[in-house]
Amino acid sequence: MEFTSLNEGSEFLTYPTNKVLGIVNTAEDLHGAVTELNNAGFAKDQVQVLCGEKGAERLDTTGEHHGFFAKLYRMVENFGDMEPKHLREYQSELLGGHFLLAVDVPDENDRTRVLDVFKAHGGHGVNFFGKWTVEGLPS
Repeated sequence: MEFTSLNEGSEFLTYPTNKVLGIVNTAEDLHGAVTELNNAGFAKDQVQVLCGEKGAERLDTTGEHHGFFAKLYRMVENFGDMEPKHLREYQSELLGGHFLLAVDVPDENDRTRVLDVFKAHGGHGVNFFGKWTVEGLPS
């Protein structure tokens, strides 16, 4: 099982362009989903995971933990449509002990394959973050 842990970094996490993000509830679900993604050809750097309080702090929905420019960035995002709502939901899930899984998807075929993996492992709150839109995916 290979993935990039986003808990370890300190840089501000910006808009996740061309990624599918969603929640899996248990470590077993996470392990199964990541293993299946790896077996489908998704490399370690294409699969990212956040978890726990440290993950919620890294998500930093207000930008408060990363300084003035991060706060300004999140403030500008709030003028957009749905991203702040999703970020708050993801933060709540992280604080509830669940896992946020993010997968780079360069094309629609990969998006469909990733969605199928989420479905197979109890994923929920699954969304595709495109360049100019956030699309809820049926999970």
